[in-house]
Amino acid sequence: MIHWISRSTLCSRILPAIAIALASAGTGHAASSAFGCAGLETNRQLAVVEGEKGFFYRVIADLRMEQQLSEHTADEVALLAEALEAGGTTLVFVPIPTKSLVLPQYLPETAKSDYGFDYGVAKRAYDDVIKRLRDHGIATVDLLERLRKDAGDEPPFFQADFHWTSSGARLSAEEIAAAIRALPGSDDLKKASFQTRPTTRLSIISTMRRLLQSGCKDALPLPQTQGYETFETGGENTTADIFGNDASGGAVALVGTSYSDLPASNFAGFLSQALSTPVTNYSISGGNQFGSITSYLTSEAFQTNRPRFLIWENPIYNNLGKFGDAPLIELSAAARQSCRTIDSEKISHPGANVISVAIGEGEVSDSAVIYAFSGDAHSRRATLRFELSDGHQFESSILRADRMVSTGRFYFPVRYFAREAPQRINLEFDRLSADAAAVSVCSPKAR
Repeated sequence: MIHWISRSTLCSRILPAIAIALASAGTGHAASSAFGCAGLETNRQLAVVEGEKGFFYRVIADLRMEQQLSEHTADEVALLAEALEAGGTTLVFVPIPTKSLVLPQYLPETAKSDYGFDYGVAKRAYDDVIKRLRDHGIATVDLLERLRKDAGDEPPFFQADFHWTSSGARLSAEEIAAAIRALPGSDDLKKASFQTRPTTRLSIISTMRRLLQSGCKDALPLPQTQGYETFETGGENTTADIFGNDASGGAVALVGTSYSDLPASNFAGFLSQALSTPVTNYSISGGNQFGSITSYLTSEAFQTNRPRFLIWENPIYNNLGKFGDAPLIELSAAARQSCRTIDSEKISHPGANVISVAIGEGEVSDSAVIYAFSGDAHSRRATLRFELSDGHQFESSILRADRMVSTGRFYFPVRYFAREAPQRINLEFDRLSADAAAVSVCSPKAR
């Protein structure tokens, strides 16, 4: 997760309705629970409803009937796709549908009676997001119908966890591969032969199941799935350490959430076999919307070895506009790399972990992005400060969360900079290697 320090807050129309539903739903459902559960609907850590055959659904994430993707946010994602394409990389966006859309047959009656869940409304909201992204020129994969089909002996999602099983991951990988093969540039992918073989049944560590179990008398279904391993036949193992210097990014890179980073589901392996090309997995569990893609696009691995296709997996309920547009602008600037380096003679070091940059008139436009490299790949925090023409101080900070891969590279959107015309900016880092530090002025859009 990326913390953009600002005064803006996220408002959602669905939260008040859910709060009312929670207040009226009650807590005494133990009698109708197959596992002696009670109070799950009002659990402050994770409110859920118990469905049939041991399936549990999150109230906030799974029973929502709207998905948040504004026109402005769609525009920003389109700018990111354009910036990537300018460097030879096609963005393939993969929104994972909710568990309630994929497995509505196990929903309890209370989903409709107490929470007003309507499958048709939820499906239209999902379809609208897919259409809006595609209308903005973003290659977007619709997984819903494929996941709703019979996955064989195993459902596409775990019963007491929100992640997909290896069956769900395999079906999704096949759908994504089919979409990529229909895109320009797919014929240029590096070809390789892969084999996937079953191993033992695997269990995942499930925080959701642990939280639910505390409110249930009987043991909930274990989050187990059939294990698989995928390997390239007749060649070396292409698996690489995340962002390792000696590892090739390959023709296809994968960024995303814990869905993609779940070893038991073998998602990247299924993708490699379905595409017949190596897929390097840069996904990060607990990274939320931007943790993985920001870590990757700001890394040296991306800048020196760009993939032909970048698969960006994100659950559809992850709001890409939650932190404003700064994260997406940062990604576009990092992807486009249309930057002008500021002369080192204009950079001074007035204090520990601080650099000061002299700015000439007209040197920074209103839509510019200030790129700051601390010179230390372990740096996780940077703060930009400058004085406005009216005497007020401007301050913006970027903090990379612990689960992200630190790169020491930060991109600050600076609006109305030219009209304020500051003559100097200051950048403070948690770690600084002054000799290697650099500052540039970038544009997230085509000039």
